[in-house]
Amino acid sequence: MLDARRARFYLAIARASARRRKRRKLATARKNLPTSLGPLEARLMDAAWAAEHPLSVQETTDAIGGGNYKTVTTVLNRLVEKELLARELDGRAYRYSPAMERGAFLRAAADGLVREYLAAFGEDAGRHLAEAAGAGAPQPPAHVQSPPPPPTYHIHQPPAPRPIPLSAAMLAAAVAAGIVVLARRRGG
Repeated sequence: MLDARRARFYLAIARASARRRKRRKLATARKNLPTSLGPLEARLMDAAWAAEHPLSVQETTDAIGGGNYKTVTTVLNRLVEKELLARELDGRAYRYSPAMERGAFLRAAADGLVREYLAAFGEDAGRHLAEAAGAGAPQPPAHVQSPPPPPTYHIHQPPAPRPIPLSAAMLAAAVAAGIVVLARRRGG
């Protein structure tokens, strides 16, 4: 009787866990792609897009010019969670490859940025954005002058100490010797 209850209990836990995983997976599938990448994420994605084959963590670390192995592993796994990289097991190590082409990511990121901009500022801002994009990069008004170049600073260095001429050194030695002789005469 006890074993049957225990089995039902564990089965219920397993089902609940499976439902949670399924909900998480659906939520992840509905999640929008990120509109920007952090500096390390961008370097890792560039390495993945440039590679001809899926890369291991060590190969990825080498491709970006070094870095902490554990940090690279963590960021690669986060890129897998964001569905930007695919991960496959190769022996005991994972290999990472891009889940989408670079152009597709850039389009999706730009679409996400525009959606966020429109949601935050409304349709009027969207029309202005479209006009600005159609005209190219905005130019400063004609009456605005470019800022002057930043000032250059010179660090003052004191002059190097001059060597004491030999005659001055001899005079100083003679005066010191005279003081010593006079001090002895008075004391003695």
